[in-house]
Amino acid sequence: MRRWAQLALSIVALAPAAHAAETALTVELPAVTLTLPRVSPPHFQREGLPYATEQVLGNEILTLLDRQDYEGALARAREKLGPMLAVLETGDPAGLVARSAGPGRLPLGIPPSAGEDVSATVLYLIGVTYLYLEQWVPAEAALKAALAPLPDYQRVHEALGNLYTRTERWDEARAHLTRAAELGLNTASLYASLGYINYKVQNWWGMAGAYQQALTLEPDVRDWKTALMYAMNETRQYAAGLALVEQMLQSEPNDQVLWLYRSYMALNTNERGLALTSLETAMRLGDDSVANKQVAAALHMERGSIARAVELLKSAPAADLDFVFMDQALAWLNYENEWDYFRDLLAAANARRGLLDNLQGSRLLTHVSSLQLHDGDRRAAIATLQQAVELDSSNAEALITLGQALRDERDLNRAELMFQRASAFDLYRENALVALAQVAIDQQNFERALTLLRDVVSRNPARTDLQRNVDVLENLVLETTRD
Repeated sequence: MRRWAQLALSIVALAPAAHAAETALTVELPAVTLTLPRVSPPHFQREGLPYATEQVLGNEILTLLDRQDYEGALARAREKLGPMLAVLETGDPAGLVARSAGPGRLPLGIPPSAGEDVSATVLYLIGVTYLYLEQWVPAEAALKAALAPLPDYQRVHEALGNLYTRTERWDEARAHLTRAAELGLNTASLYASLGYINYKVQNWWGMAGAYQQALTLEPDVRDWKTALMYAMNETRQYAAGLALVEQMLQSEPNDQVLWLYRSYMALNTNERGLALTSLETAMRLGDDSVANKQVAAALHMERGSIARAVELLKSAPAADLDFVFMDQALAWLNYENEWDYFRDLLAAANARRGLLDNLQGSRLLTHVSSLQLHDGDRRAAIATLQQAVELDSSNAEALITLGQALRDERDLNRAELMFQRASAFDLYRENALVALAQVAIDQQNFERALTLLRDVVSRNPARTDLQRNVDVLENLVLETTRD
């Protein structure tokens, strides 16, 4: 009889505790809004110069554009080329302006050839003027007409790329900007424009490469640094991203967005202490995200800062707390025997009971029963667990806990039923089989207990700790047979 009692105690002690499934920790990042790259100011280049007869007009338009007097520049062009601008403003579907455009000449007094009414350069200036005024139809018509006599005009390709970027025609924008780069244009705004297009079409590697190139040429543009940080995060270049964020924080130490990105990237490089301190700094600077409070609470629990973890969770509106996280936190506090904090957090979870579905309500009742069992109120715990199982018949943890409570009440038949139901779930099968073996021992059915434990060991050979129990049961069965 003594050996039987010792065997029972041994098996109960070896049954592992059940825990809520852990959730991945992810810092909630605010949306990053990037600004459109600026339109490059018009610039004459070797392959695109006005005719000598257009020199004055071209210089006047350039001067007005430099002063940002776009309406004045358009008015000056209209004085000289009014009928042509009228055609452009219709979109020039027949291509009339393109057929009258010429490549331009060096200013040597050479007049345009017959049929060449305007140079590609003046059309470029007119197109850029319309672009600044956001008059997309004539801007596109003028720029496309400029490419007719000079298909390799770098600046026109760049201007068309900017126009298509602003009208969200991403494929056309990329084609013209890429062509400008192929022709030798090497400006920071060109690469920033390519980066912006890649951002919009979610080509993160292309975005990162383009903004890196832009920053190589102009290293102090804050918006481009933000874009590169975002791209590095999306391409999971967390170590490089952290280095960039550290650099940006030197000049902007009170930017909570940077602290959040620092936390996110640190978490993904498993620098959990750095992630927590960064997240706490972001919260002090005004971040009030419930999701981030939950992440910070989880990190504090890992470090043993239980009071701060519970404080963070209690500061969030109960209706906004993620129940999966609350479930995990309660399971963790239960496992660590932190019952005072468990009570506080359970009270916060209970405040949202009316918002829970049946599965979540069942999980919450399971935690309520844990506190009742801790307080020694087994009868109340059994009633609570029965409610939990009614809400969710697949709550295997509640089934096992209910079975254990019923066994303690010596209600062995009902306990056995609960363990059998729990054994249908893979995650809990081993616990349930061990518990069924214990019930069998209580009923002095040693052969059944032996069969159940052998089943556990065959499924999980690592459970060598059960071998002593198997040996004792084999001896008991043998002695019973002899008797």
